[in-house]
Formats: sequence, C-alpha cells, structure tokens
Amino acid sequence: MSDNRPGRKEAAAADDRRLLPLCVDLDGTLVATDTFAESVLLAVRTSPFRIFQILAMLFRSRAACKQLVWGLAPLDARTLPYHGPLVEYLRSERAAGRRLLLVTGADQAMAGSVADHLGFFDGVLASDGIRNLTSHTKAAAIRDYLGGQPFAYAGDSPDDLAVWRESQGAVLVGAPHRYAAKIARAGTPVERVFPPVRGGWRALLRLVRPAQWAKNLLIFVPLFLSHKLLDQQLWAPIARAFCVLSACASALYVWNDLLDIQADRAHPRKRRRPLAAGTVSIPAALATIFGLLGLAALLAISLPASCRALLLLYAAGSLSYSLLLKQRILIDVLALAGLYTLRIYYGGAAAGIAISVWTTAFSLFLFLALALLKRLTELRKTAAKVDVELAGRGYTAQDLPILGSLASAASYLAALVLGLYIQSPEVQLLYRQPQYLWLMLPVAIYWLSRALLLANRGQIDDDPVLFALRDPASYWCGLAC
Repeated sequence: MSDNRPGRKEAAAADDRRLLPLCVDLDGTLVATDTFAESVLLAVRTSPFRIFQILAMLFRSRAACKQLVWGLAPLDARTLPYHGPLVEYLRSERAAGRRLLLVTGADQAMAGSVADHLGFFDGVLASDGIRNLTSHTKAAAIRDYLGGQPFAYAGDSPDDLAVWRESQGAVLVGAPHRYAAKIARAGTPVERVFPPVRGGWRALLRLVRPAQWAKNLLIFVPLFLSHKLLDQQLWAPIARAFCVLSACASALYVWNDLLDIQADRAHPRKRRRPLAAGTVSIPAALATIFGLLGLAALLAISLPASCRALLLLYAAGSLSYSLLLKQRILIDVLALAGLYTLRIYYGGAAAGIAISVWTTAFSLFLFLALALLKRLTELRKTAAKVDVELAGRGYTAQDLPILGSLASAASYLAALVLGLYIQSPEVQLLYRQPQYLWLMLPVAIYWLSRALLLANRGQIDDDPVLFALRDPASYWCGLAC
C-alpha cells in the first residue's frame, strides 16, 4: 500500500533532486565578489597604464580580456570571501554522493584554482579566452557537457535566469525574492535559498569610514594658532571646507580599499573591511566614489580658488599614494606626513590665514613620527618571522628596530621645533607671558614618548591618530596644554 502523505512526497522529491548534478556559479554565488573586477583592480594597482590595454581587449572580446587580466594579475583563491553557508551545504551534498560542477563566466585558470582550493568539485566549466560562459551560453555549455542530463543550478544574478529556465532545480544565493517567483512560474523547483552576504547601508557606512573624518579637524588648527577661534565669520567657510574634504577623503578611502582588497585579506584586522569581506560589491563601491566626488565638487564651488587648488593637490597626492607611493619604503611615510600637513594649509586657505614656517616644520616632523608608528604597529602585528613582508608595503620584520629609531628621531625633532618656536620673536606678538608655553614641552615629550612605548609593545592599533582620539591620556595631555 503506497504512502501518499504530503511529507513523504516532498521528501521523495527532495531525494530525486539530490540525484541531479548541481552546477554552481562562482562570482556573487560561491564567492561574495567579482573575480574579474578584482583582477582588473589588481592589475591597475601594479601598473596603472595597463587599464588602456585591458579596455582595448575588452572591446574586442570579453572572454579574451578575462584571460588577459588573469595573466596580468592572478588572484589567490585561498583568500577569496567564500559564502560560508553555501560552502558547507556543498560539502554535505558532495558527501552524500551528489555530483558538483563549478560553472562560471570567470576565466578557466581562475575557476580551476578555486576548484583545486575547495577540493569538492567534479568538474569545471569556465570562459576559455574564446567563449564567454554566461547566460544562454552557459546553459548550452552545461547541456553539452552533461549530454542533456537534467541538472540543478546555484546562482545569483539576472544572467542566471536563462540557466535556471533549463534546469530542474534551483539554488538561490543572495538573489532578489522576485527571482524565486520567476523560477517557480517557469516550473523549476527551488531547492534552497541562501541569504545575501551583502551588509546593506551599515556596510556602506563602514566603507566610507566616517571615523577618519576626525583627521580633517586639522583644518581648524590655523584658527586656533592665530587666536581667531571666536571669529564667527571664519566658521562658515571652514565648516564648508571640512564637509568638502571629508567627502573627498571618503571617496579616496574607498578607492584605496578597492586597490587594497588582496592585501587587506592577508591582514588580521583589515580583512573585515567591507570590500575585503565582500559585504559591499565593487559596483556599489564605485558608485559611492562618484557620488561622494560629485557632492564634494558641488560644495567646493563657493570655496576660495586657493582652497580648491589645495584640495586637488590633496586628491592627487592621495591617489599617487594609493597607486604607487604606499608600496615604496620610507617614501610612503613621507607622503603621509605631507598629506596631513596639507590639511592644515587647506584650512588656512579656507579661512584666509597664512601658515607659518614653525607650524609647517612641527607638523611635518609630528606626522612623520605618527606615520612611522603606523608602519611599526602594522609590521609588529603581521610579521611574525624575519622574512615575512608586510602585505603591499615592502617592510619586513628586520625593519622593526630602524622604524622605531626613525619614529623616535622624528618625535623629538617635533619637540625641538616646539621649543625653538617658544623662543622665537613671533611668540612675543601672540602671548603676553610666553614663558608659560615652556610647560607644553614636557607634556608633548611625554605624549610622544608614551606613544613610542605603546607602539613598541603592540598596544596601539594600526592608526596612531585614531588611537589618540580614543585614548584618555591623550585628552588629558591636550587639556594640560
């Protein structure tokens, strides 16, 4: 006597579907990123002028372009942001005897490295330099490979709808809810639905790094040093300049994260950044960059011409740092010190205040010391062996002693400049009793020496400036000054 209870029927149907080979997409499905876009970014970071070669090949053939880009900048399959729940599901299906195929529009070499890393795929179908395996082309390739045998498919994008229409089972990974309705209307049963890895607006907020806007408070330094903090007419232009710089800086931070995806994934803390973790897509990051730059350009119209020129100089310097300078030892820290000091000049231009040579000298030495501390702390946390290199920077653990020495020298040079300034004739014009300024010197020496000690102990995060903003002792030192 047959058992026609609904539960038994559904279980039998599920068992039948598990006999179908499961074809799995790569980009956006198995991994929360676009491997082709990442390879392009890595190639451009290595050699910016390669973008013209890539674009020329892209107009000729997308499949050939993917092959070219993989040859220029192969990705490390071990560090890709895999969709954890899907990987576990695939492992369980493979253990149950199900046949698994990796079917992707990515280049064959990229797909092969992923399949080798995971170790549970029975075969790989991918773009081969001639055929771009997406949409209907992918469906035809699966049909030919399996000889017309029924199959199930796991995907996420609109291009995958053409494959789902020809499949006998669907696994949706982060796909919009309307896709399930379309697939059901086509008569294809949905096996599993996995939620998206994307982090929504919270991940976008983390991407633009609003905490870093605290660094832009440096543009108010000219107001403080010139004793014009109470001049209300200067606050409107400098506040507008702050908003412009923050929008521009956030766009540059996102661009920097795009170029640093691979290096960030090798970092113990930075691998949780939205782009490295795959919680924000590359197209969303690019849209964020253009949106922020558009906002900055709109707000900058009313700023003085000299202020806009310094903003462009800052943007050019930041781009140069991201593309080239950050990979050059010592040049990278000099560039960071220059970019910090440029913020002060930008604030002076917004308020119409000239920056003295004393402010320039003190800022350069102070920010050079902080930049060296940044590299010191990064290296101490990531380089456990003598021959380990700090990802994307060029420093090794052998450089720890010299970085500490250079940071110490720059710190005490900044303190020396402060002492010489207190003795300068300019001080007599600003202060009735300048001798009391000498009390600032031991406070500054204490703060700088303490930062050096904490960095050497590994008790400072990667960014000493942000550490100072969270450090109670730093606030007490500022209050004492």
